[in-house]
Amino acid sequence: MNLTVPTTACVKDHRQRTRRRAPLAVMVLLVLLTSRAPAWSASAPPDALHRRFFALLQQGDSVYARKQGYGSFGQALLYYDRAERLAEQAQDSLLLAEAVFARARVYDAWNHEPQKTLRYFQQAAQGFAHLPGKWRRYYYARFLVAHAYDKVPDSLRAVQALRQLGRELAARPDSVRRQVPSTVEMALSATQINNFGLADTLLGQLVRRAWVRNDPETYNYLDDYYLVQARLDVLYRHPGRYSPYLDSLRLAFTHAPSPPDREYHGRLLAELLAAAGAYREAYAYADTSRRMYDRLNSAGAVAHMRRVLAESETQRQALAETRQQARQLALAGLSVGLAVISVLCFYLYRQGRRARQQAAALATANQHLDEQAAEVGLLNKEIQHRVKNNLHMVFSLLQMQERRTDNEEVIEQLQAARLRVESIAALHNQLLNGAGAEVNLAAFLKELVSSVVSCLANDRQVVTHLQTEGLNLPPNGYLPLSLILNEWVTNTIKYAATDSPFLEVRVTVKNSPTEVCVEYQDNGCVPTAAAAPGLGTQIITLLTRQLGATLSTPFNHPYHYQLRIPHGLRA
Repeated sequence: MNLTVPTTACVKDHRQRTRRRAPLAVMVLLVLLTSRAPAWSASAPPDALHRRFFALLQQGDSVYARKQGYGSFGQALLYYDRAERLAEQAQDSLLLAEAVFARARVYDAWNHEPQKTLRYFQQAAQGFAHLPGKWRRYYYARFLVAHAYDKVPDSLRAVQALRQLGRELAARPDSVRRQVPSTVEMALSATQINNFGLADTLLGQLVRRAWVRNDPETYNYLDDYYLVQARLDVLYRHPGRYSPYLDSLRLAFTHAPSPPDREYHGRLLAELLAAAGAYREAYAYADTSRRMYDRLNSAGAVAHMRRVLAESETQRQALAETRQQARQLALAGLSVGLAVISVLCFYLYRQGRRARQQAAALATANQHLDEQAAEVGLLNKEIQHRVKNNLHMVFSLLQMQERRTDNEEVIEQLQAARLRVESIAALHNQLLNGAGAEVNLAAFLKELVSSVVSCLANDRQVVTHLQTEGLNLPPNGYLPLSLILNEWVTNTIKYAATDSPFLEVRVTVKNSPTEVCVEYQDNGCVPTAAAAPGLGTQIITLLTRQLGATLSTPFNHPYHYQLRIPHGLRA
């Protein structure tokens, strides 16, 4: 029995199907694992490939529908094989299901390898099960699985499959069942395994006479409906009695479109007529059916069909092996890639761990440095405090010695020494309070003049004029400058003679791109005779040399000084 629907009937449904788009990572993984060329390449976009696929199926169906013997089925298989290769290329679920369904139809018509027929129909049913828009195709493939069980033969599983499918269809509304013509074929299969009760139930629950009609493009379902009714009447409902449905079967035999259909109807008519007691007519139909069967199943036709099927299976196996090799190659490449990634990950892990260890060691070292810096800062504060105390102690000792002596020359020398120490102490305070910032030269000079005036106990009024810009010298440059200024101020207060009651001291500090210029002058009168250079002059000369500076004095006023400290020659 060859009960199938042409594959081209699903083209319209396929065009209306909504594809499920897998995530990108899953798609890439599938491509790597299957190593198949995508059907949506520039040379074959999806729509064009689908049209080629269904065109091949339609050509195969046209040849198959002739049913002129095994030659028609073998020729149809050639088209189906080409369509299956396109389906494998596209890896489209619908195309794969249709391709295996077409192959199963050929094996069903061949009727010599029922196990392969069963396996292919099962694969087709599984494929259609994942396509919601192909539910009619799915139900038909489910029925053909039950039909294949009957050919194995495995009547128990055939009955189980028919019952399960019948329950599922019975739960669907009439609007759905009327679109499933295979319900008639289900009842017919139940009669062929002699389960007439099941056949009668299926026919009563799933089929309405008004739904059934012959379809010239597919199969004559109405003829099969009459066949089921005739078998139920003669073999189940009214055993041994003639059924009026046999007349419809005679017409179906007479107008059968192909030899296999005529042989099939003749064989069933002979069986039913014999059961109804019309033995002479049954014998005539049986003899005609046997002769037709012998012609269809000649040794040459069977051998040719076996050869065609064997070649098809060989090509299919070769393609499967090629795909398997490509898959293994892809898996090998993937394994190599994973190995490389694993090595890189291990390397990055080692590098990361090393970086973390280095970061931890660096953090520990920084912590130790911070602790050492804190200790150094604390020690520096302690040293500065002791320096301050020592300067104060020296100052006090000089002051004490000054009070205990009556020698004017000694007192003068002690005062000069005390002023130098006090100048150093004042500068030390400025540097200590500034904490690395520029020295406030104006405040320093005011303190210096005040100290000198207080030390020399002079009743003269001293006016200080200060014009200072920011002064930025190296740390060891401030001390020589402060001692120089101390000598100048001391010399002014001690020896400057003025015409006015005020003694004016003017200090100007200017910055230029190349040097720092310190100018000092007072309003003292120019002496009539030049004084011999003393200790103060020698100290100023040595300190100027230490700064790398240049000291100049105007010719007409020897107590006006100009000290130039080059930026590049600072001490």
